[in-house]
Amino acid sequence: MQEDSIRIISDATAIDREAWSRFVHAHKEGNFFQLPEAYALFSKVPGYTPHVHCAVSVIDDSIQGILVSVVQQEPTFYGALTSRSIVWGGPLCNSAHVASALLQDYLQTIGKKAIYSQFRNIFSCEGIHTAFTGNGFTYLPHLNFLVHTRSCTTDSLLSKMSKSKARQVRKGLSTAQIVECKSEEEAAGFYSMLRQLYRKKVNKPLPPQEFFEAFQKDLVPQGLGCLLLVRHEGKTIGGILCPVMPGKAIYEWYITGEDHVYKDQYPSILSTWAAIQFAQNHELEHFDFLGAGKPDADYGVRSFKEKFGGELVQYGRYEMVHNPFLMKVGTFGLKLYKFIRSGR
Repeated sequence: MQEDSIRIISDATAIDREAWSRFVHAHKEGNFFQLPEAYALFSKVPGYTPHVHCAVSVIDDSIQGILVSVVQQEPTFYGALTSRSIVWGGPLCNSAHVASALLQDYLQTIGKKAIYSQFRNIFSCEGIHTAFTGNGFTYLPHLNFLVHTRSCTTDSLLSKMSKSKARQVRKGLSTAQIVECKSEEEAAGFYSMLRQLYRKKVNKPLPPQEFFEAFQKDLVPQGLGCLLLVRHEGKTIGGILCPVMPGKAIYEWYITGEDHVYKDQYPSILSTWAAIQFAQNHELEHFDFLGAGKPDADYGVRSFKEKFGGELVQYGRYEMVHNPFLMKVGTFGLKLYKFIRSGR
């Protein structure tokens, strides 16, 4: 389809929500992050502003492409220096022409709202690569692991893992249990544990509690998300929050575990296993780790993830800096933020 045969709608209220949902679910690369429910989730989070660009046929108004992004900005006095636009799993379309039209409209909207844009690919974008490069984006190699789960048994999944990880899963499950979060109190406890991890170790911005509340309230009942907890002697010691694309995939979004305290229960390992087993039990195609770092850079988390028997893929990322000066200032500010939060 040529660009002049489509029009772009960038007002979410003007897009048929059911048609939007049908298009994403039917697309071969359809994923949670491009659904209207993901857009609605981001709309409820302070500091998050979602945008949608929808390519529609001028002939019959059928949807030909979708691009959902979210501009994130920390709610602080230096918030303008943290403004970035993130896209997971988009755009969804069937031609480079439509992709180019979506990206052009995206840049007109986002160019003045964010310091930089980052497209975090969760499928191969080879077919629309020229649309990105033709609109000024730079491709960056980036790795990921996909654990294929459809038609697998528990034993077969364990056999794909490293012997040490499989042994730790079995040992952990001998004294700990995996449960689905059922209450706001449990969700709040998970968030508190996760916040401590980010403050003490990760040293990166974490979405506010409203994000996790909306996720638990709105997405879990629809089967579009799950919060899986690891419990030991009645206490939550780990957990993982995952969006779900029914019939296709479950994605690791936020994970935590008190591994330093509960060394024999391996809460982080059990949290990852919980999501893999969820995918198996719900006949999903795979569990997506959502990233394993740059191939030419040391990344300790990669060595952890690779032991779960997943397929190593390199779908990469596309990036564009919209404001080079603020990008330099913001990069320095992030380093300073990490230094201050680390207490050094």
